[in-house]
Amino acid sequence: MDLFLNVLQILVSTILIVVVLLQVKGSGFGAALGGMSGGGVYRTKRGLERTLFQATILLVIAFILISFLSVLQQK
Repeated sequence: MDLFLNVLQILVSTILIVVVLLQVKGSGFGAALGGMSGGGVYRTKRGLERTLFQATILLVIAFILISFLSVLQQK
């Protein structure tokens, strides 16, 4: 079980890194760091951008849950 959680955590973290990099690819480097490269105009997320945003949230939640389970498994 311990090996399974470790492999699952590595897999989820790798997918999370890829999703975040794909999400940031469409905007400038300043926007990735919190700047306003869009001129201060808020745009709604649509299509693939929205899907990547939701996938990021789900993967972060999964990563946190797997991390807690891994810690509890070791005790």
